Amino acid sequence: MSLTAFTVLLGAWCPQESQQGRAKVVEQFGEQVSSNLIAWGIADIYHSPWFLFLIAMLTVNIVVGSFKKVFPKLRTLNVPLPFLTNRQINELPAHFQVVLVADSRSVLSAVSKNLKSAGYRVEQRSDALTGESGKLGRLAPTVTHIGLLALLLGVTVTSWTGFSGFQPVALGEDLSFTNSEHSKLWIGKLPTWHLHVDATRRENYESGDAKQWYSDLTAIDNKGAKLKSGEISVNNPFTCEGVDVYQSSWGLDHILVSFNDRWARLNLSPMGGTYAAFMALDEATVLIFSVRSAVAPVKVFAKTAHWPEPRILTMLVQGKPVDIGSVKVELRKVVPVTGLQYKCDPGLPITFCAFAFIIAGVLLAAVPHHQVFVKCTQLGGGLTALQVGGFSRKAKRAFEQILRRILVKSCAGFDTAPTSGGDAEGIEVATTSGGETCPTSN
Repeated sequence: MSLTAFTVLLGAWCPQESQQGRAKVVEQFGEQVSSNLIAWGIADIYHSPWFLFLIAMLTVNIVVGSFKKVFPKLRTLNVPLPFLTNRQINELPAHFQVVLVADSRSVLSAVSKNLKSAGYRVEQRSDALTGESGKLGRLAPTVTHIGLLALLLGVTVTSWTGFSGFQPVALGEDLSFTNSEHSKLWIGKLPTWHLHVDATRRENYESGDAKQWYSDLTAIDNKGAKLKSGEISVNNPFTCEGVDVYQSSWGLDHILVSFNDRWARLNLSPMGGTYAAFMALDEATVLIFSVRSAVAPVKVFAKTAHWPEPRILTMLVQGKPVDIGSVKVELRKVVPVTGLQYKCDPGLPITFCAFAFIIAGVLLAAVPHHQVFVKCTQLGGGLTALQVGGFSRKAKRAFEQILRRILVKSCAGFDTAPTSGGDAEGIEVATTSGGETCPTSN
């Protein structure tokens, strides 16, 4: 369990290729360190044989523990509580004794009535009774272990048949699932359909910072038929045939520029809050195309070895050619790219059921299980010694107070025997706890 927890933390520390792409790993750690992380499998640790081995060992552990230790205890749920002797009751953590002027039958009847009204299930014989409440709480370990086994089953199903991945897709291009990430031991099947990016855009705040990203997608089968269309944004995925596609990132991919009616594709790279493309004219001169968004003008700069800083030459607006010297330059298109993260998780319904069981088990664990044992001994002369004891694993002080209140109510209709110091002053005097007995006169 410690190794599993360490592996999960390691996966949380390092960006995972299947979720954020290799570029994110390189961006965070650099080329050299990221290549080592990828080679060691840390950048895809949840699909590594090491992690799958740990999950298998944890599964064996929980399965053996469940069937050897937890589930056999279910048989004890139907076993009735034993009737204890006086000495056994005095050895219980919470126990009281009082001597009453009454017959044992009447005393037992009063105690039984008050236990039932307090929610206890009562079993009675001639001189003793037992009471039990919160028995449902004893199901907590069993229900929790069922949830853990179901959770491991869901993880196993996903590991053996599920897949995931990340792919940046430019506007008008397709996402295929050919390079999906999955476990080395895999028996699943990749989809034969693909996703086409029909449109993608960025919504900004007034300050210019990104507010939301959107992409319009169409699922197309291998025969060219449309399966489904929809718009995605952050936290609003697109789902088709069990595959969930998420909007993970957004940017600008390239610009199409025409030079004297001969077009060229210039790839854009992020440069802070803008994107830039570089075009070398000769060894000393470079044209720089800078753009902030897909609808903003493209600024054209020139940089030579003789200039300390780039100088702006012009601004390009789509559909409006400009002349730079003897060259007619026209902006054809600024092409955005949407980062699509996808996953297929066949074990997810099982996982949801597992968490429902685990939550139910945790709630059941909060239910206190109380066991109460009562013994009446006829002393002669119309006196009855009433012994009450009980046991609870939770809230022991509160259980002792509940037991005392039940005893007080049960003894309210009877007179207590006089003590050696005179008449009893009431049940609070005649009742003692912690193994002491109430002194009585001969």
